[in-house]
Amino acid sequence: MSNGSSISKRTAVAVLNSVGISKIKKFTFQGHTFSPDVLAMMAWEIENGYMDVVYEPKLSDKAIYNSSENKLYVGFWVAGSISRQALIVHEVTHAMFDFKAAKMDVATSESISYIAQCQYARAVSTSSDPEERLYSEIEAKDKVFQVAWGIAGKLLSGGTVNETDVSQMRQAISGHPEYATDATASAGYNGY
Repeated sequence: MSNGSSISKRTAVAVLNSVGISKIKKFTFQGHTFSPDVLAMMAWEIENGYMDVVYEPKLSDKAIYNSSENKLYVGFWVAGSISRQALIVHEVTHAMFDFKAAKMDVATSESISYIAQCQYARAVSTSSDPEERLYSEIEAKDKVFQVAWGIAGKLLSGGTVNETDVSQMRQAISGHPEYATDATASAGYNGY
């Protein structure tokens, strides 16, 4: 393991064991339950070599979970910003459902991951402005953050995901340029 990957691995474990994770609320989306407690279990999976974290400098500030390899690729060593920490939460949420071999489509998988990501960012933010959120300069990508941010706020306030939330989230994912062509395809989670 390269030095960068070793540092990235420790960074991911630290985020998953952070107090911010305990602030995220459990929720169900289209029959699939996200539980923040499982993220701590995923930290154990990383520490014990069941899931690898690899530093990939070409990714820059991005991260990608590869379910066929059970690897999290990150373009940074240290998650010094809330957006990087939240991105780790997003990608490890994919790993969590891969670990369970959950049968879901890409739109459901991405919806759950974006909602978890936004919950984490909202929960650890020191800003008092609820409109200061994760965002993208690309309108179709930003729509996903906008919808997920609203749902995250509702969950953190004790609410639940309803059918309107599901519909809006799936619609936003289906309009996202990276997911539009395969939103209804299988997420490909096969367990590990």
